[in-house]
Amino acid sequence: MNKVAIIGRANVGKSTLYNKLSGVRSAMVSDTRGTTRDLKRSTIKWIGKEFELIDTGGFLASHKTPMKDLTKREQKKLNLEAKSDVDKQVEKKAREAFKESDIIILLTDGREGLNPQDREIGRYLIKQKDKHIFLVVNKCDNPKIREFAAEFHRLGLGEPILISAVNGSGTGDLLDIISKKVKKGKKKKVESDIDYIKVAILGKPNAGKSSLLNAISEKDLAIVSEVAHTTREPNATLIEYEDRIIQLADTAGIRRKARVENQTLEALGVSMSISALRKSHIALLVLDANEPISHQDLQLGKLIVESGVSVIIVVNKYDLVKQIEEDMTRELTDRVYKNFPHLSFAPVIFTSAKTGGNVKKILKLVVDVSDENKVKIPDGALSKFLKHIIAHQPPPRKRIGDGSRTKIKRSFITDFRQIGINPPLFECRIGSKEKLPEEYRKYILNQLRKKFGFTGVPIKLAVRYKLSK
Repeated sequence: MNKVAIIGRANVGKSTLYNKLSGVRSAMVSDTRGTTRDLKRSTIKWIGKEFELIDTGGFLASHKTPMKDLTKREQKKLNLEAKSDVDKQVEKKAREAFKESDIIILLTDGREGLNPQDREIGRYLIKQKDKHIFLVVNKCDNPKIREFAAEFHRLGLGEPILISAVNGSGTGDLLDIISKKVKKGKKKKVESDIDYIKVAILGKPNAGKSSLLNAISEKDLAIVSEVAHTTREPNATLIEYEDRIIQLADTAGIRRKARVENQTLEALGVSMSISALRKSHIALLVLDANEPISHQDLQLGKLIVESGVSVIIVVNKYDLVKQIEEDMTRELTDRVYKNFPHLSFAPVIFTSAKTGGNVKKILKLVVDVSDENKVKIPDGALSKFLKHIIAHQPPPRKRIGDGSRTKIKRSFITDFRQIGINPPLFECRIGSKEKLPEEYRKYILNQLRKKFGFTGVPIKLAVRYKLSK
């Protein structure tokens, strides 16, 4: 599949264009320079052609590195600097996207006009003979700006394509032009037909979510730094495991709402993280093994429960805990369940994203939990199950009235069946007018787990009562 990278200096509207062309608002858009850090990828289908679109961070944001092909020594230096410098990691990833792409969109800003950085990038691109280069001038919202856009001819990259990514003007023409250069590949299974297991990685800042994504995928996908809030927006990747496709989405660290200022990049990132959670099938709740479970961890657990998705609890940075032994692991597991009683059904796994310890086991757990989420129990098996649990512990009796008029009544369950999956939903019908006590409802759910498993999966019970005449 051909790859198309959108490059350009900071704040020219690359993410806005990416969102417009992909038709999905997955890239964060802000007036703040350097908003985009991790690469964003999306498959675009247009007039019978298909290509992968890549959004990149801004080139020459700090003007520390000239726009040129790096020597081995310079590349080695950049790799070394990138380990401790977020800006260098952004630059490194943008260069990687450029190198792997067949088609390049150089995006410029029509309002600001031709910029020295545009010229420097243009001088570099004009030497690239193995790539198709399209010069695109953004923010051409009125005739005056379109008229002045003629100055971009000086870059020597051909006729500028004038667009407005915000309102979509010219973007259809841009797709037409790109599609002419895209090679027609073999017809693949359309994305909507692929049964992805969507997984969101959640945790407070600096819990190691991005490192975990990189370790699981065995790729340097997410920018990693000890600085909190390095990840600003969900960063998804596809992983194939045992003939299953898992979509892993790293999300921005979520702090207490009171500490997050409105209308900031962090606030927007938190909003996008919550949205990613609600669209997922499974959440990985990442905890730091070296820190006590905090109020924010508890709030994240509550958020996951409210979202209704399946959950796996990942205790990360396991390698930093001194003298880990089996007894200590059991003690930590007990502590997790004590703090998250509402997630007692979730498996707990200890990992080290730094050393790779246990990270591959997460994929097996994801597949197992996904399968549990789709379990459909036959009506006959549920009928036997109901008779067994009632014989062992019938619904509690309720005393009604006083003296000689006292009556003893209890709820009478006439039918019990499963009516849904993803997540599993059960229904019991009550033949009497007596309400089913909440404690008995919990008893049924607990017995369902003991009998049928449902590891990592939230199960629900709907109670239907006999209608009054």
